[in-house]
Amino acid sequence: LDPGNAAAMVRAIVAALAAADPVNRPRYRANGAAMSARLARLDAELDTKLAPVRAKPFIVFHDAYRYFEHRYRLAAVGSIAVAPDRAPGARRLVAIRRTIRARNAACVFAEPQFRPTLTATVIEGTGARRATLDPIGGSIAPGEDAYFKLMRALARNLVACLSATP
Repeated sequence: LDPGNAAAMVRAIVAALAAADPVNRPRYRANGAAMSARLARLDAELDTKLAPVRAKPFIVFHDAYRYFEHRYRLAAVGSIAVAPDRAPGARRLVAIRRTIRARNAACVFAEPQFRPTLTATVIEGTGARRATLDPIGGSIAPGEDAYFKLMRALARNLVACLSATP
């Protein structure tokens, strides 16, 4: 979830393909350059879009967003679940509620793959809003624009919730 990492992958893929198929090396390099340019534009777009909410604290469902948060210097202050496949216990939920209040977290983000009632329970009485982030883009059709749609959806949903007036 970091366009800089995606660009590094593109460079590695181009190098491997060019080495394996020297006849098509120019095509791989041209395609790689075009993709790297698209990723750079996406990165700049997201950085600009997320800048107004950069300092607003929020909680995610599970810690799937570190690269995204780091890249755009976002203020994530915790996660509900330690692991996405393990439901948090009562002690963890109480700790998250305390974090929401202490850090004045504006939003708590659910994920469509997991029970929404858990997020509702966590925010009850805290003043935090609930929204959804999908780190795997489950509703996005596969294709050449899927990564770009995923990244824009994450940014759009973060900004929508963090910009909302309580």
